[in-house]
Amino acid sequence: MVFGPISPNPRRRPSGCLKLAGADIPWVDRHKYVGIWFTSVQRDILTLRVHYEKKEGAASYVFWRSILGCDLFVGRGRLPPTVGLQLYYAVIDCHLTHGADMILDVDNTSSNLLDDLNRMVLRRILGLGRRSGIPQLYSELGVYPLRVRRLELALRYLRYLIALPESHLARKALTESNRLRCSGSASWLGDISFVMRSLPFSSPLPVLPSLAHLSVAWCDETIKSLREATKDWVSSEIQARVSLPLLHGRREPLEDKPPRPIRMCRRHYLHRVTIPEHRHALTRLLCGSFRFRGIHKPATLVDPLSRLCRKCGLADEVPGHVFMQCLHPDTIAAREELRHGLLERCNYTLPTSNSDAQAFSLLQDLIFHWDRVIPTARFVLVVAKSWKFFGNVMPTRVCEDDPGAEDGEEEEDAGL
Repeated sequence: MVFGPISPNPRRRPSGCLKLAGADIPWVDRHKYVGIWFTSVQRDILTLRVHYEKKEGAASYVFWRSILGCDLFVGRGRLPPTVGLQLYYAVIDCHLTHGADMILDVDNTSSNLLDDLNRMVLRRILGLGRRSGIPQLYSELGVYPLRVRRLELALRYLRYLIALPESHLARKALTESNRLRCSGSASWLGDISFVMRSLPFSSPLPVLPSLAHLSVAWCDETIKSLREATKDWVSSEIQARVSLPLLHGRREPLEDKPPRPIRMCRRHYLHRVTIPEHRHALTRLLCGSFRFRGIHKPATLVDPLSRLCRKCGLADEVPGHVFMQCLHPDTIAAREELRHGLLERCNYTLPTSNSDAQAFSLLQDLIFHWDRVIPTARFVLVVAKSWKFFGNVMPTRVCEDDPGAEDGEEEEDAGL
């Protein structure tokens, strides 16, 4: 492989050709070395799109053979999220993060190939449609965005290089990369600095210093800051989305400890609610797949009459009213069933909610409780089945709905 395009005309190629064991080594414009593709005809010799395409293809193949294969074997939508995440980390994540310590995501077009696939896998694990929002994927599963994980691997590799002795070849390569960066040329350290600056965080990460001021302690502190900034970004994105009211200010229940705010983790209902139909209905409610008429931004630009509940027409169609206050016979019957279930299973008497704020708070208390979430998930499914519309189309059979179906309007790209 030589730098520059190789002419298809053999006469215009270099006359000399390397030989190995008497055989000519062919001229190529791309080559794979230790699993990473190199090219000599594109601007980037490392971060070329072919490497991302190869890894995206491998991850897609494994995804269809593992998670989707198990899903079809046990029944569509019945694969527990815990098992899905185990398969994700075991056989898919290795392809998505392959070479991340050396190949930085400086080209959005190439890195989006892996990002789009990663989001599709997470949506499939949760049972959400392909147009569901992005931040809730990370907050509900406790999975960090792919760009953040790839950058963390590069920072960990940088930490390893800094600890090497000066005589080590890898350390000498790091010194040369620092020289190139200081001279304004393209370099590995320069790419790390660019990726750190390009993350959409409100509080920027520390500026990458020169090699003389880099240390193992700086790398450890930066990795910690990267994780904290990611959690803050996920939390702020969720708080800013009007379609996720039930996730605003929520407190995660724990089995043997009082509930407390947790920005990212594997949520309790994903393993507490074992019936897939109930879990899917609750997950879609929390993640904004149900489009309510009473939720708009800003609300002052919408006709008040168009916000009223389509079942009873007495108040705005918001989650608290639909589930806790609506006077439609089907909803009342479902609430009575919930009342008996809570009393029998949890020894809890369902209170009466008089105001919209009380109804919303009551619905949150039922969902974000270690034990009460189980009968509440069934209640959400029963009420959802009695509705035919939440925005565009509300499936009457939530359990059999295609997880790849479109859920309402498409969310804007959140940046990660």
